[in-house]
Amino acid sequence: MSNQQQILEDQIGLTKNEAKIYLTLLQEYPLTTGKICEKTMIHRRNVYDSTQRLIDKGLIYEIFDNSTTLYYPVDPGKLEQIITEKQTKLNTVLPELFQMYN
Repeated sequence: MSNQQQILEDQIGLTKNEAKIYLTLLQEYPLTTGKICEKTMIHRRNVYDSTQRLIDKGLIYEIFDNSTTLYYPVDPGKLEQIITEKQTKLNTVLPELFQMYN
């Protein structure tokens, strides 16, 4: 496992498959589901599930071209935005947590 994949899993909260797919798309895009399967060695059903979760997280997007769906990564700066959003959410509950602690 690459250092990049480890960070995406541990710090960003991606699953193993999501991290593999996102890194693959950063290196080469656009890719179809079939090409993602080939390059990542992830089963097709899992690729469908993982790409949908990546779309939901805002890390990839899909474009329908004739009868083919092509996947593209978004700018890696989105990862920083995800961390910032997590920090903001944590900051909203921290006062309550400290109150519970005391």
